[in-house]
Amino acid sequence: MKKILSILLKPFKVFKVHHYLTLIALVAIGIFNFETTLNPTIQQLRQEKDIYESFDKWWNEERAQEFKNVGLTPDDKLKKQEYELYKERYHVENPTPIVEERVEEMKVEFLDWWENQGGKEQYAAQHGNFPTDKQYEAELNKWILNYTDKFIRYKWAYVPKRGNTESLLTCGLLFPSAWSFIFFVIVFMFALMQLEKRWNTLYVYAYAIVITIISGFFVGLLVDTSFFNQFATQRYMGVSLMLCFLLGANTFDREKDSIPSYVCKISEACLVVSMAIDWFLNPGIFNAVAAESPIFFALGGLAGYYMPHRSEESTVSVASRENVETTTPGERTRKMINNGLEASNNGENENAARLLQYGLTALMNEDPINVQDVKDYVNKIAGSYAEIPSTQWLEWGAIAKQKDIPEAAIVLLEKGAAKEKDAGFLRKAHFDIGELRIQTKFDVNVAMDHLNKVIKENDSDKLAEEAKKLMETGKDILAQMAFAPSQKFKVMN
Repeated sequence: MKKILSILLKPFKVFKVHHYLTLIALVAIGIFNFETTLNPTIQQLRQEKDIYESFDKWWNEERAQEFKNVGLTPDDKLKKQEYELYKERYHVENPTPIVEERVEEMKVEFLDWWENQGGKEQYAAQHGNFPTDKQYEAELNKWILNYTDKFIRYKWAYVPKRGNTESLLTCGLLFPSAWSFIFFVIVFMFALMQLEKRWNTLYVYAYAIVITIISGFFVGLLVDTSFFNQFATQRYMGVSLMLCFLLGANTFDREKDSIPSYVCKISEACLVVSMAIDWFLNPGIFNAVAAESPIFFALGGLAGYYMPHRSEESTVSVASRENVETTTPGERTRKMINNGLEASNNGENENAARLLQYGLTALMNEDPINVQDVKDYVNKIAGSYAEIPSTQWLEWGAIAKQKDIPEAAIVLLEKGAAKEKDAGFLRKAHFDIGELRIQTKFDVNVAMDHLNKVIKENDSDKLAEEAKKLMETGKDILAQMAFAPSQKFKVMN
């Protein structure tokens, strides 16, 4: 459980201030969408509750007695019939707050007014001509828009056929489904944290805002010029195309190997998931969004390819260049290890492993060797998420043993033994760990376990004979420790 929690909390270890501010903004957008989406449903639930409560009160105080006065028994069947009539009258006076349902009701009401209550004649008197079917549709849409524009999810959304281009500034704040929003939060934070390693962070935000605004325009073009025209009256919202653009930028770069392969694979997978959500889970017009997603992914790829990498500083002073030139090999080695640890924290496993393997090998081969630095860096590397081969851990452990740094050697050998699959290498690692722990008297019981594994594998060769001698020494140490306070030898974990 502790390991799972550590993995879940890992991204927060590398969060900067603007990451937290972005998360706060995303949570606010989520709350806004949740409230504007569910508010009509909540109002309807309250309305249904009010219908029942007001009817129950009216029935108990008035209506039941009226039936009694005319000699009828107000039983459950009669009460149910009265309830249905009461609900119909209530809905006439209080229309449904669900916008889509109310729009359908309004279409029926408008048609009745137009055909039977003088609506058509009134239009003819005002405009001097008898209305056509197209003019009827225009009047109906005008009447419905006067109602729907009272609601943010309709007023702020972009409708291609309506041509409300001012809504291009606001439609990105609305999301068509909870799935779209959850996907957006996860993928946007992933794309942001990856892209800002190559770009200035402000450029990422600028691209996100600009692409969000113009994406609605391109959806409108596709809807107007293709078989997606049937969706021209529907609402476009969300940031799917902006995400696809950032994912494309996250996949392509002019400099070879500057983007880890796993980042490219995740970005490509996210493109597919985004298209699937828009095609299968979101309604109508988002089929057009899914169709345009690969185009915006490709445009993002062009931006990623041609966008120059940010420099560590906007300008490099002469003094800085001189400092670089006068940096000692030892300082460069330690910087390489620190960069590897940072890359590991950022999830750049390939880059981290490369830097750490070169860096720690160089550190352990320094002459004279800095024992304390070796101990400190071994601890940090062992606790990192870098994917380093077992043979490299065992090689480092052998070097540390040779250099007489047993604390570091134990950590390195145990790290390698935990991953090693080759029986021969693993047996030798068990022996070395047991020998070092016996020599340093650190956790002798653990040493005995490792030596036992050596003997269990083969109890008749030279290595087994050495292991048996060490176990005898270990037994003597344990006997002494039973009668005297142990001196703890601090080894790194």
